[in-house]
Amino acid sequence: MAWAQKLPSGKFRIGWVGKNGKPHRRVIPARTLTEARREAHEVEHRAWREEAGLEAERREVPTVAAAIRMRLDALPPEFASKRNLEQKLRYVATALGTKPADSVTPADVLRMLAKLTKLSPQSREHVRMAGQGLYSFLDEKAGLFSGPNPFKKAGKVRVPRREVGFYTPEQVAQLFAALSPEHRPPVATSVLTGLRKGEVRVLRKEEVHLAERYLLVRRSGHRDTTKGGRERRVPIPEVLVPTLEAQMATPGPYLFPRPGTAKPFGPSWRIHDIIRRALVRARLVQAWTHVCRRKGCGFREERPDDAPSRCPQCNFHLWPKGIPLTLRFKHLRSTWGTVAYQTTKDIRLVAEVLGHADVETTRAHYAVALPEHVRAGSDAVAATLDPWRPRGVKTEEARVLPRKVEHLHGGRNVNKNEGLARQRKAGEGRAIPTGQFPKPQATGSIPVGVTPQPPVPTEDFVGTGKGGRPGAGTLGAR
Repeated sequence: MAWAQKLPSGKFRIGWVGKNGKPHRRVIPARTLTEARREAHEVEHRAWREEAGLEAERREVPTVAAAIRMRLDALPPEFASKRNLEQKLRYVATALGTKPADSVTPADVLRMLAKLTKLSPQSREHVRMAGQGLYSFLDEKAGLFSGPNPFKKAGKVRVPRREVGFYTPEQVAQLFAALSPEHRPPVATSVLTGLRKGEVRVLRKEEVHLAERYLLVRRSGHRDTTKGGRERRVPIPEVLVPTLEAQMATPGPYLFPRPGTAKPFGPSWRIHDIIRRALVRARLVQAWTHVCRRKGCGFREERPDDAPSRCPQCNFHLWPKGIPLTLRFKHLRSTWGTVAYQTTKDIRLVAEVLGHADVETTRAHYAVALPEHVRAGSDAVAATLDPWRPRGVKTEEARVLPRKVEHLHGGRNVNKNEGLARQRKAGEGRAIPTGQFPKPQATGSIPVGVTPQPPVPTEDFVGTGKGGRPGAGTLGAR
């Protein structure tokens, strides 16, 4: 007989007798006890009809943890991101693994994402997308779920959009000088061709065509294909040819083998850490952390330089540690893409070399303005909107005029050519044609930015004022 009860958590547990008299129970998110009882009777009645052959038998909906195991087992051998997908679905299994797949609601998904405070917004969005793919598999491939996808109904995680980092030409030269000789060839190849880390690591000598000046990129990392799933030809610049010729003489089939061996670098190639240390040696750092290395002291302070100093607590010598810039091996590729677009203005060429199937991906990530282009554009706009430019002076003429910027609230005109403007205005007033009159001006008003000057006595003054003081007489007629 079907039954229902309310749990202390506010949810409801229902029970019913299934086929062959086997009892079942389940926790459901009902709103009232009456609704839970109705659900229990419907489930029991459906089980009776299936046993009597009046209704097609339904497959039991698995739990979320069981569905995740089914999803991972169904992945094809060529699926290259199985480990990455398994890590994302692990968060889903931890929070929702015991729940039946059809009882998960969008609110459950939002609560799960809200608890992942240690993950960045981008990582939380990746977890949500992994859960959305799980339910799409259950609906379209396994046929064990029907209805709205709770991970899709929960909505996307808002991810702040940031510009892709890249090296400046000066930073590339400094980094290259700080690297050891065995690490310079792969770094130079990536920054001059835009190859990914995995593509550089497994590049074979048979794929290097020096006579035709191109690389045939066929695979990336442990994949048999590239990330985009298609081969592409990447041009070889002339400055890279001597480096590649030297690498062709190394042992083994790979272009960049491990030093002293014929094997390539493995997936654990710590080239990012190598570049971090090289950035510190090149003094490309954000700041310096001064640490006291005396046992039990624990003093630590961030400073803008690495000047030698002593610990203020124990007078021990402090050890400066550089905090490198947030640039890694992957930013060598973005450096090529950014500079290539700024140099050629050909977005399709950049997309083809980088292996992007959609040009909009290239435009969104690499079609950004370099700092010097931003400054040049800002100066051009400022020259047009220059508030200190004299009246009647064109933009090109104003750029060569000398100027002295003073305080805006000093009570006087900051334009150095103020006197010239007054003379020109006075000359225009005397040259008014007959029948035209200047614009009337209120008595006693002073033009904006002009400091009032006291009247200068001339020979037109006649007589003396009260007490014989000069300047208090009347103007005589000319």
